[in-house]
Amino acid sequence: MNNLRIILAALSGVAAISSAHAGEVTFQNDLRACAAITAVKISTQVNLVLANTDIKLSKSIGDCRCLSALASYTSSVEVGGVRQILQSGLIGLDIGGARTFVLASDPALVVNRKVQVTFSCAGPL
Repeated sequence: MNNLRIILAALSGVAAISSAHAGEVTFQNDLRACAAITAVKISTQVNLVLANTDIKLSKSIGDCRCLSALASYTSSVEVGGVRQILQSGLIGLDIGGARTFVLASDPALVVNRKVQVTFSCAGPL
């Protein structure tokens, strides 16, 4: 496992992280009224680039108009002016705590690039 150095800055629902591999990782948290993403640490395990986080719930994500206790996320980078999706998935938010986001399945996809992660309600089940 290759641990990377992180700088975390929280600005009204947006957290920016710099690391040795990714130029910058930015979280756009559309659920910030209910869930705060904190303690972000980027790591690489085998070929996966991970954002290990702690999510603190201030209230149920149902109060943020989510239809279930699931939140969705999508990581992406811009290449040649075109946004390319790297990974997407679901995170269970019935309780807060440690959560891991898979940002990329190949570290070369994020080297010296700005990674954007959007975090919002999951679609209807």
